[in-house]
Amino acid sequence: MKAEKTNKKKQAGKVAAWEAKDMTKEMITASYFGFIPTKTPDVSKDDHSKLRSLKDPYYETDRIHAEYPFSFDALEKIALFRSYLDWGIASLPHPVLMSYRKPVHGTEHKKGTDSILGLEAFGLSGSAAEALLLRSALSILEDLGFKNLCIEINSIGDKESVADLERATGTFVRKNINAMSAEERRLAKKDVFDLLRTPSERSDTVPEVPKSISFLSENSRIHFKEVLEYIESFNTPYTINSSLIGSPCFCSETTFKIMEDDGKNKQTLALGYRYSRLSKKIGFKKELPAMGVTISLDKKDSAKLPKKQFKPKFYLIQLGLGAKMRALEAIEVLRHAKIPVAFSLGKDKFQSQLGSAENMKVPYVLIIGQKEAIENSIVIRDMNTRVQETVEIKELPDYIRKLK
Repeated sequence: MKAEKTNKKKQAGKVAAWEAKDMTKEMITASYFGFIPTKTPDVSKDDHSKLRSLKDPYYETDRIHAEYPFSFDALEKIALFRSYLDWGIASLPHPVLMSYRKPVHGTEHKKGTDSILGLEAFGLSGSAAEALLLRSALSILEDLGFKNLCIEINSIGDKESVADLERATGTFVRKNINAMSAEERRLAKKDVFDLLRTPSERSDTVPEVPKSISFLSENSRIHFKEVLEYIESFNTPYTINSSLIGSPCFCSETTFKIMEDDGKNKQTLALGYRYSRLSKKIGFKKELPAMGVTISLDKKDSAKLPKKQFKPKFYLIQLGLGAKMRALEAIEVLRHAKIPVAFSLGKDKFQSQLGSAENMKVPYVLIIGQKEAIENSIVIRDMNTRVQETVEIKELPDYIRKLK
C-alpha cells in the first residue's frame, strides 16, 4: 500500500511537469476555465494496432486527411487515452482538463500555416462538459479577434441511440436503393452514415434521410436539451445541423462546430465531440467520460507570452443547472478582469465543492444557488470570518478589487 501511494506521488509529479515553459495567448485564456497546458501526446505502434482493430469506416476514408483539423480522428484519441494512463492522469482528482498544441506527434498530419490548439476534458460526464468546452473555445476565438461567431450542433446520442439510428438508416437504404444515384449507393456501401453526412448529394426522388435527433434515448434527449440551454445562455446564435455526424464507431452524444459567419461565407474555426465510447473499445475496464475540441488559429495571433502563474484566491461553488450557467457567465466576467477563479462544474453537492475550496486554502468562496441564478447575483463568503455579501455578477470584479 505504501509503495502504491509513493508511485501515485511520482505520477502526480510527472503530471505537474507537463506545464509548458511558455503559454500562448489562447492557452492563457483556456487556463481561466481550468485547462492545464501539457506537452503534445505522440502516437505509438500499439496505438496504430488498436486503430486497426477498431475497424472505423470513417477513418478508412480519405476524409480525415482532407478535412484536417476538423475531422473525427480515432488515432489521436487513442493516443490521448494511452497518455491518460502513461502520464498518471488517472491518479489525479477528476475532472482533468488539459490544453496542448496540435498536431499529435506520429499522425500523418503535418503542421501547416495554422496553429492548432486541443482542449480535452476527462471525467466530466454531464452537459457541463459541452458547456465548458464551448464557452472556452468561444472566449479563445473572441480574444483572438474573430467576430460574428455562430454554432452548428447535433447529437447522435448514446450507444442505444446510435444503434437505433443505424437500424433506421439501414432500413431506409434497403427501401430506397433503386431510387438512389450511383454516388449515393457508393456512399451507403462504404459507410451507411455517409448518407446522413452528405444531404446535398441526395437525389430528389429519395425521401429525407433519418435524422439522429429523432432517435435519441430519453437520457440523451435530456442531455442535448441541457446543452442547448447552456448555448442560449451564451447569447451565441446556433442551428441544429443534422448532417454533423462523427464516427458512430466511437463518437457519442454531442458534436459541434464553431464558425465565423460574415454574411457571405462561413469559416469553420473549431470542432468538438465526445469520444467516451472509445475507452472500453481499446481496453479500459469501464467507460471514461471524455470530450475534446480542436481550434484552428491564425499563427500570427498565437505568439508566445511569458508564463503566468495562476493562483486563484477564489473558489466558485454552484448548485444546479441554472447556477452552472451563471457560473460560466461569472468566470467569463472575471476572465475579462484577469481574475482567476477555481471551480468544478463536475461537482453538484455544496459540501463536496466547499471541501475542495478548503483544501485549496482560498480566502474566499463565491456561491451561486437557485436564488442567485434567478437574480443574476453571487454570494462572496470570507472563509476566515464567514461574513458574506451578495453582489450582482457584473459588479463582481469591482468588488473583488476592493477586497484586494
